[in-house]
Amino acid sequence: DEAVLLITYGKAEREKFEAIRSSISQPLQDIYDQTESLHDGKWLWIPLCEPLDMESILAMLKIKRRPNRK
Repeated sequence: DEAVLLITYGKAEREKFEAIRSSISQPLQDIYDQTESLHDGKWLWIPLCEPLDMESILAMLKIKRRPNRK
């Protein structure tokens, strides 16, 4: 079995991704570009068996995180 990470982006999250795109590694940009846009957004299936830039993955996950409102 292959380990994968699923990140789903809606419209606002895709705009946030585009804003940080230049800081994301090329393999992850390629996954983003090759993922079909659906009516509810992009579903990015990222295989974890390949050596990927963890800093880029963390930056992509931070897009999903809600800001601390305290």
